[in-house]
Amino acid sequence: MKSNQKQKIICRIILILFTCSLVFGFTTYDIQLDRANISEKYSKNISLDENLITIGYDLQTKTEIVGDKPTTNPNLYHEDVIAPYLGNLQEDTLHLSYPFPPDDRVKVVDTTTYPWSTICKLYITAADSTQFIGSGTMLDEYHVLTCGHCVYLHGYGGWASEVKVIPGMAGDYEPFGHAFATYYRSYTEWTEYEMYEHDWAVITLDRTIGSQTGWMGRMTADPSDPVYTGTLNIAGYPGDLDLGEYMYFDSDVGEYADEYNHWFWMDTAAGQSGSPVWMYDGENRYIVSINAYEYEYGTYANFGTRLNQDKYDRINTWLAEDVPPNDGNPDDNSNLDYIIPIIITIVVIALIGITIIIIIKRKIAREREALETTSISPQLYQEPPLQPELSQPNLGKVKFCPMCGKPILRETQKFCQYCGFHLKDEIT
Repeated sequence: MKSNQKQKIICRIILILFTCSLVFGFTTYDIQLDRANISEKYSKNISLDENLITIGYDLQTKTEIVGDKPTTNPNLYHEDVIAPYLGNLQEDTLHLSYPFPPDDRVKVVDTTTYPWSTICKLYITAADSTQFIGSGTMLDEYHVLTCGHCVYLHGYGGWASEVKVIPGMAGDYEPFGHAFATYYRSYTEWTEYEMYEHDWAVITLDRTIGSQTGWMGRMTADPSDPVYTGTLNIAGYPGDLDLGEYMYFDSDVGEYADEYNHWFWMDTAAGQSGSPVWMYDGENRYIVSINAYEYEYGTYANFGTRLNQDKYDRINTWLAEDVPPNDGNPDDNSNLDYIIPIIITIVVIALIGITIIIIIKRKIAREREALETTSISPQLYQEPPLQPELSQPNLGKVKFCPMCGKPILRETQKFCQYCGFHLKDEIT
């Protein structure tokens, strides 16, 4: 009875494992189909500016991928740029900042809570090995939104050779670890012509670190929408406070917006390039712009790149084009999500086979044991003793009693063993 119960339990476990493997396999396959359809989903009802040329840079192959739309050299608008903060600098070489008095920036103490967990510190190594810092924000599991001059630095060799991203950094503390950039995306209007209207970029990471940090939403609206002049928020890593090692937050009103840029009165400093500017509706937070510039001596509102309809839709298409990373494995296999359920299924089938073999062997052993218990016990059964073979007497030499006719076994015998007759020498 106990043996039957064990068999039932084993069979149920096998059935559960097999069902789970099938569900996992089909679910993963459905997710892959969903990802494959995202691009088509976002391609509907979008408004991409065909006059703008997108450009990407692969850090592994060191190659650019440029769009094919022509453009003309624009009339550049010269402003002082909030450059990324130069790391490891002496105190007298720090970039100046111009906060609007009074400086009401607040240090974020707990960066592990939302939305602070979505704000990222960027350690930037330019092509000429110059070190900078910047800021950014998570867009999803493995993409970061920042400004263009954090990934393409005019005057420092162009594309950054490395960008290290640390969400929620606080001094030496990295609550979510860090990730590295594998791909940059921007517009040639920034990389070739340094247009402040298109100073923005999206970074692809080698880890799905955003699944831990979360990310804010994003939105776009007509430039005249009051969202751009209402209460806004900003957070990042200003280099003039704590050497850029801690996050600071500020909230103030916006000034106005045009098609490409957005002006606002929050305090910023070098190192906060790429910080998100977001609105909070009491329930959700939505990124509307990217901090990038300030006027010298704080003579006017700071400003950055607005997420207009084109940039908003471009983010969606870019995010859909990428395949999720293998979380740091350089030998990333795009078919990994298909291989895992196959391996699990094979392992489960192998376990089922092994379990069946074990059950059969145990059943045979039990049957053999039962057969042996019903037979004569080998300890009680004894073979009959072997009888020595007796040589038959040679009947040709046998003598017989003259009285009874019985054979006389021995020649020296004096009396017949049958009748007692006294044998004489003439016995024949």
